[in-house]
Amino acid sequence: MSLPKLNEENSVPVNVEQTSAEAAPTGVVMKHWLEEIKESIPDFAKDVRLNLDAVYNRTTLSKELVEGCMLACVIAISNTRLSEYITSKVTINDKEFNAAATAGALMAQNNVWYPFVEMVDDPALKGLGAGLRMNAIATHGGTSKANFETYSLAASIIGKCHLCVKAHYDTLKKEGFTVEQLRDIGRIAAVMNSVAKAIG
Repeated sequence: MSLPKLNEENSVPVNVEQTSAEAAPTGVVMKHWLEEIKESIPDFAKDVRLNLDAVYNRTTLSKELVEGCMLACVIAISNTRLSEYITSKVTINDKEFNAAATAGALMAQNNVWYPFVEMVDDPALKGLGAGLRMNAIATHGGTSKANFETYSLAASIIGKCHLCVKAHYDTLKKEGFTVEQLRDIGRIAAVMNSVAKAIG
């Protein structure tokens, strides 16, 4: 399977509602990048295609958080083609892009480290510091605490670190997130994981 037709003429990021008169020569309708990804999903994963549309367009989260979560997820998943495509297409500002990417990369580390410590269940190891840099957690990757925790939760769901997921989930509840918003973060992670698997 090849990833979306990466024809620059058809793949510039535009609003779904944007018309050909606004973005392209007369008679040419420009596609939103999400549509291109959906087209690359094979028919055996039709549910995944429909779910991708749902988590992007029918959500309690802002588009900024949705795209940030998608970005954090694909970095955590390590599907290079999908990651490169999405990083070139998301429309979030540089600050949110960097925070989401940082969360995806950092959680890929932490989602391995903390389960390792838990699995070995050695009090002596638990008493040692990790000895790993995690400074971005303190600075929230340059964004707000709530946004960084949102991206971190999405990436940690991918990483299946239950301690990390619980910590980020609880923090976001304290930040005022509703259960529906937290559900939507989980939906994004689940769908992005399945998209990555379906397109290979």
